[in-house]
Amino acid sequence: MIALIEQYPQLISLGMVLILMMSLLWLIQHLLIRYGKRLLGLISRGELWLRGHIARLPLMVRLQHKYPALFGFIAQRFSRGHFSGLILSVLTLLNIYILALFAGLVEDVVNADSIVTTDLFVSQHMSVLQDSSIVPAFIFITSLGSTPITCLIILLTAILCAVVRQPYVLVGLLISTIGSTAFTFLSKMAFHRARPIDILLMEHTYSFPSGHATVSIALYGFFAYIAIRFSTHFVRQVRILSLTILLCLLIGLSRIVLNEHYLSDVMGGFLVGTLWLTIAISMMEWLTAQGKINWRIAWSAPQRYMVWCSIVAVLITTFVYATIYQFPLLG
Repeated sequence: MIALIEQYPQLISLGMVLILMMSLLWLIQHLLIRYGKRLLGLISRGELWLRGHIARLPLMVRLQHKYPALFGFIAQRFSRGHFSGLILSVLTLLNIYILALFAGLVEDVVNADSIVTTDLFVSQHMSVLQDSSIVPAFIFITSLGSTPITCLIILLTAILCAVVRQPYVLVGLLISTIGSTAFTFLSKMAFHRARPIDILLMEHTYSFPSGHATVSIALYGFFAYIAIRFSTHFVRQVRILSLTILLCLLIGLSRIVLNEHYLSDVMGGFLVGTLWLTIAISMMEWLTAQGKINWRIAWSAPQRYMVWCSIVAVLITTFVYATIYQFPLLG
């Protein structure tokens, strides 16, 4: 009874976080479905108008005549006609921004800034939930980011890529997962941050950044990318994106609820996963430009059935893994 009373405020707070997170994602999904195409059209037309307006400025005209080679190189970086143009420029700038965010987070963690105080505050409140009935659900969710499940998903994906004759998709998947895993491992060894005191499941690695949070973005984010690329329906693409974001957030939240990681660990994992996901997407777009990947293949009924069977197999295996391997809990 006392434990229930102690858990009550934390459960309410956790429930409010979940409701707010799902409500916000639903609102964004609704707005994208309703206004997304119109917004993309406006952005495209605005970008074309802005580019033409800038090109006609007297200063730009003088620079073009004075430095034709340099001006041509810069113009090519914003061209839509090929991968090395606007697509690569946007992805490169995004990677630079993510690296800057990660560097800032590392600085805050190393210098014991206010984020560390927040980490300890959140961890202390989550430790109260160790005997809560919500723990098994979060153990199942966190198991979706475990190494055995990740390897199973990669294996099933390799089989599926062989069936649909798109082997180059595996290149991006391996870059995203192996690259992010190696980066996370090296970061853990570099920072040697201890895990929270009241961890619920046995872990033998350091805390920063969270490997589960990293792989949630690197793995499931990549699957969202290829699913969106293979799909031709805008509404379906938006729903795939929103469901993937929700899954990644839940995996990250599970690491905090189970007290396996601090909040900043999960944030760092998300940034590392996004960094390598962006690199993998860049490789996929380059391979697409080289004609190595065909996103417009016609999926047969057996192939679609195979996809759904693979998803069911992953969920069943995750449940068995969470039940048999993750238990018993510490304590």
